[in-house]
Amino acid sequence: MRYDILLVSALKDQEKAEMIVRRLKALKFKVRHDKKRDHTTPTPRDYRDADNSRAVVVLWSEASCDTSDRDSDWVHALAHHARSKDGVLVQVGLDKTVPDDPFSHDKRYMLEELTARKTVRGYYDLVDDLGARDDRKNLRAWIDFKSSDKDAKAAWKKDHPEDPLALIGKPRPKKAAAPIATAAAVATAGTTGLAAAAAAPVTAAALAPESEDNGIGFWMIAGILLGILAMLFFGWLLRKQAGNPVAGTAVVMAPQCPAGQMPAYLLPSDTDTMDTSE
Repeated sequence: MRYDILLVSALKDQEKAEMIVRRLKALKFKVRHDKKRDHTTPTPRDYRDADNSRAVVVLWSEASCDTSDRDSDWVHALAHHARSKDGVLVQVGLDKTVPDDPFSHDKRYMLEELTARKTVRGYYDLVDDLGARDDRKNLRAWIDFKSSDKDAKAAWKKDHPEDPLALIGKPRPKKAAAPIATAAAVATAGTTGLAAAAAAPVTAAALAPESEDNGIGFWMIAGILLGILAMLFFGWLLRKQAGNPVAGTAVVMAPQCPAGQMPAYLLPSDTDTMDTSE
């Protein structure tokens, strides 16, 4: 899944981190923050989430900069991973603690005094930075709107019709799904079509020669049908031969006599009987 922001913070800064997440989500940023994290070694999913985010926002604090705590290693590992990609790392300071090199040389947005109700300059600058990555403009004005400023919000949405804030409540266009024909419907349509074709009068247009594409399609179908017929014929022929395996090689055998008898053709006929009397 793609995210606008992956928020990286120490476990001890979870409360402040969740407050920042709520404020960013209120501006319709897609934020990934694992508030149930209990591991201190980056997992493949942690790196995958960083790769799938436009910005990796790292919250630096006394807790995240404490290198004696293994949880700090998790924060530093993801910060180094984000810094290796051009323009992905965004740094935030939750207090006056300065992170170690090389992060100490990079810009940080200071949110030391930020609360759920109080907005500080560093937060405006942070939102401007994050919004520019997705061509979102003038989010500062939206931050200052009160819940009762309905007309002002409507005017802002009109000026920024493509912003996610302006698309709230608007249904996404759905593509019409192609109807699925049932077997009964197909059969009915086929029967109706055949009846209509039989009843329709033959016109000159119907007798006109088909286009080249239709001719090619006809010969292709004819060839397939001929091939099927040939297969059926040879199958029938093979089955017939299998039912009478000696039909082509049968030899008529001479009738055999029962054991102990002489064949009739060896007995003398009446004409061959000799008179031995004198």
